[in-house]
Amino acid sequence: MTVAQDIKIGTEKSIRISGMSGNPDILYAIEAICRRLDLPQLITVESSLPAHRRLCLHLCGFGLSREELNASTEALVIPGHHTKAAALALAHGDPKQALTALRNGSLSTHRELSLALAGFVRGTSDESWTSTIASIATSLPSTDVYALAILTYVRTGSWPSVLAETSLPLYYRIGVALMYLPDPDLTTYISTLTTECIHHGDIEGLPLTGLSEQAVALFQNYILKYHDLQSAILAISHTSPRYFPSPLVDIWRAEYRHRLNAHRLFIPRVRFDTGATKLSTANNNGGSKQAPPALAPAPRQVSLKCNNCDSALDRNPAHVSASAPPPPPPPHSAASTTAASAGSIFADQKSGTVCPKCGKHMPRCAVCMLWLGMPDPHSKGGAQASALAAAGGGGGERQGKDEGKGRGRELMKDFVSVCRGCWHAMHARHAEEWFAGNQECPVPGCGCRCGEV
Repeated sequence: MTVAQDIKIGTEKSIRISGMSGNPDILYAIEAICRRLDLPQLITVESSLPAHRRLCLHLCGFGLSREELNASTEALVIPGHHTKAAALALAHGDPKQALTALRNGSLSTHRELSLALAGFVRGTSDESWTSTIASIATSLPSTDVYALAILTYVRTGSWPSVLAETSLPLYYRIGVALMYLPDPDLTTYISTLTTECIHHGDIEGLPLTGLSEQAVALFQNYILKYHDLQSAILAISHTSPRYFPSPLVDIWRAEYRHRLNAHRLFIPRVRFDTGATKLSTANNNGGSKQAPPALAPAPRQVSLKCNNCDSALDRNPAHVSASAPPPPPPPHSAASTTAASAGSIFADQKSGTVCPKCGKHMPRCAVCMLWLGMPDPHSKGGAQASALAAAGGGGGERQGKDEGKGRGRELMKDFVSVCRGCWHAMHARHAEEWFAGNQECPVPGCGCRCGEV
């Protein structure tokens, strides 16, 4: 956010933008954004990069037009945030609006601040006014940081004195700095704030560091202080390893995945894996082909293989021998009924899935004792699904999209569920029904507590 600072995200030259202050493309882009957002020309100090200031002020909630300022202060006054509204108006150089916000308050502090601000506007500086300011300072509640900002400015008439109040929110201090500090002082102030935020692990400083290498150091101190690994890894995954590699981020990612697995949050862990992989796709510099992701996708975790010959139970040519029967004819053809078992992995309606290489079928379900790999004829739509499976077709397109989605959910219940302890298998729907009231394996004499695995 510094005025004359280069953008430094990553170490690869192809994904770095340097020399921002003199890059005409960057300058044109920022000016175009300011025009699109219709940002007002509210700059109270000379700057070599006014468009940069206007955009940064917008990000901090500052640089408002008169109409926007009136609307913002009114919105803050309604729930009772009078000092916050007055501090915002005062920072925009509108003491009258600040006085209006304070006079609408019901607390004695609001009335005292309005008197002090009115005396400051009139230029009062006698001993009585000075003692009044000192009295107000002792009666201010320590939790009202915006009242402190108003009183500090009224007492000193200096915005740098307000910036020294570290109890003020960071966005307010940055907004005031952007409004009133010249370029060299602003750069120094922003650099100092950035260093402090990194040292204290203050994630409010992320707009200063960006999701760059500096953010990794900030997040490291944040994790040590608050033990919040999730926020850190979810945020930094947007830039690492896409723009820069970081061994520390890799450790956080692995630890976060381990914690999700330990709490049996497998679906959120899978979503995190897929999301992080997509975010790790690097820029392809305008090429037509998408660059490979920096994070390799997780390999296939589950595959069904024949117990007899250890071949995959699918029709992938790499997994099927030359002697295997050909694929079945279309389900509507005359030969589909007689040839259903010739090329389909479904030999018939009662045998379930069979190996396309050796012809052996899958084991039986430990609950219903039917062959695995076939729909349950007693379930909703099971008989029709059995007939379609025997014919080698799905029929989902003929039944419409809505019905197809419903059938997809039903078919997942007929998927194979395998215990990782005893390796007994059953239909997923039967496993769900069995383990709803039991913990031990349904196979007599097994004794494995599959429901706890």
